[in-house]
Amino acid sequence: MNKTFYKTSSTIAGVLMLLASVTACGSNSSSGSSAPSSGSPSASATASAQPSNQAAAKAPVKIKYLTFRVGTHASAKLEAEQIKQFNEKYGKEIEVQVEEIPSDSAYEDKIKILAASGDIPDVVMGKNGINDILIKGNLATPFNDYLSQDPEWAKEIGDEALAANTRDGKVWSISDQKQTVGYFYNKEMFDKAGIKPAQTWDEFMSNNEKLKSAGFVPLALMTGENAWTTNLILASIVGTSGEAGNKFMNTLHPSDFNTPEMIDALGKVKTMLEKYTTKDAIGAGYANAANNFCQAKAAIIANGPWMIGDFSDTTKCAAGFDQKVGIAAFPGNGMISSYEVGYMNGGKTQETRDAAEKFIRFKTGLEGQRIALEFGNVVPVSDQVQPSDELKQKYPLLVESIQVGNQSQVHYGSFDSIVYPNVSDAWKLLYPELVYNKSTAEEIAKKLSEIAAKNK
Repeated sequence: MNKTFYKTSSTIAGVLMLLASVTACGSNSSSGSSAPSSGSPSASATASAQPSNQAAAKAPVKIKYLTFRVGTHASAKLEAEQIKQFNEKYGKEIEVQVEEIPSDSAYEDKIKILAASGDIPDVVMGKNGINDILIKGNLATPFNDYLSQDPEWAKEIGDEALAANTRDGKVWSISDQKQTVGYFYNKEMFDKAGIKPAQTWDEFMSNNEKLKSAGFVPLALMTGENAWTTNLILASIVGTSGEAGNKFMNTLHPSDFNTPEMIDALGKVKTMLEKYTTKDAIGAGYANAANNFCQAKAAIIANGPWMIGDFSDTTKCAAGFDQKVGIAAFPGNGMISSYEVGYMNGGKTQETRDAAEKFIRFKTGLEGQRIALEFGNVVPVSDQVQPSDELKQKYPLLVESIQVGNQSQVHYGSFDSIVYPNVSDAWKLLYPELVYNKSTAEEIAKKLSEIAAKNK
């Protein structure tokens, strides 16, 4: 089975025809500050990407941008570099007013509050269901007109990435990266336990027991926030379970979680949380799980290649830790393979919409993708962007992760990329119920279905 999370369009030209065909489709107008659906770019937006003398003579257009990629976040360096280079190139035209948010979950909470009042920033990352909230609330402008007038940008993003973020013919967000996710493991701990990366989930559970018997905590799990590292494993158990499970994990907004594959996966994860993870896993956030792996307190963490830079960062991991880390596909030769939701345009006037589009175009075009790859080990959406020889030498694990991804055969999305926002919010409450035997796996599956049904 070689299904992927995203649907492939036939050609770039096909996508551009789609974009052109929906330019005049339906109005998204409403009272107040909501943006029109057409998002028609002004003359200034469709001109050359280079700053003009006329723009330089004017006061810069101010746009608001909130980001959680700050501090010790794995993508903090790439974010800072992208903003720096954008300011150097377009600072006389556009002033990006950056507000730093301390964590992913705090960012999501703040955007949801702002969306409820209709006062979102001009540029928004649509992660973890935020895109659904903004679309439903008529708060974002689709990119169709901008893309149809800039086919080179559309080509740099690619038809698959565009299709992944298209709803009813409208491109609501622009992806800035591919998510190709397996798991990292501590090679020294595996050697001492006498194990290798598992080929089946039964072998994976056996490896956990062998690691535990050798004196190691097997898994860096978490149930707080969006239960990220835990749910990557849950998704992979379902996604590699067979045709039905793989179809489920490739379905946008699944409504029925009462499936044998889901119930079996919840049972396996319950055992992992009970027997094979750190004592702080229940209620822990991502920072806890990442620290437990980096400080050799756990042997395995499920995560993407953006974490690779942390392994050689001595403020996060012990010196030489990067030499101890290996990467593997999940049992069944599966990997989470999807496109990040990326950036949405929340501008309220034509001027701010055009400025927001230019900022997003920089971050998601070839230039921004190169910065993200070189400074954040982020897999680009375009095949035109390849790691430099210097990056390959500095981070050989990145090269290995790309090879593992290319060799994987079963692909599926993460829960964050497919479920409704209220389902993403529910994990932190449901996992403790499961672990402390307040609800069975069957009951959790039923509750997930009831939560999803509230969106109908």
